[in-house]
Amino acid sequence: MPQTSSRPAPAPHRRLSAALADLHRTLLNAQAAGSPLASNPYALLQAVMHDPDFAWLRGFSNLMLRIDEAGAKGATPSAEAMQGFLADALHLVEGGGDGASAEIHARLQGFQLRPEVAAKTAALRVTVSDLRQALAQ
Repeated sequence: MPQTSSRPAPAPHRRLSAALADLHRTLLNAQAAGSPLASNPYALLQAVMHDPDFAWLRGFSNLMLRIDEAGAKGATPSAEAMQGFLADALHLVEGGGDGASAEIHARLQGFQLRPEVAAKTAALRVTVSDLRQALAQ
C-alpha cells in the first residue's frame, strides 16, 4: 500500500525556483567541465561572478533572485507576478524576449547534447507548464 506524504506541496514560486536552480547548477557544471574550476567551488563562484564565459548564466541567477525576493518572509507572489516569472523562465530556455534571453538560449543549445542538461531543461519546461495550468484554474 503506497504511503502518502502529509507534507504540503511546495508553493508555486518555490517549485519554479527549484527547477531553475537545478538547471542552473547543471549548466554551471557543464560550463566548468574540463577546467580546474570544476573541482574548486570557490574558484567556480569567482568565475560565476566575474568570468565573461559564465556571464550568460546570470539570467538564471537574476530570475531566481527575483522569485526569491517576491516570496520573501513567507509572502506568496501574485498570480500576475508568477505569470511573469513563468514567461521569463520560458524565454531563457526557448529564446525570445530581449537580446540577453536570445544569447542565453543560444548558449543553452550548445549544452543540450549532455543528457543531464537536456533532462533539467525538460524538467523546467514541465514545471512551467504545470504551474501555468494551475494558475489558469
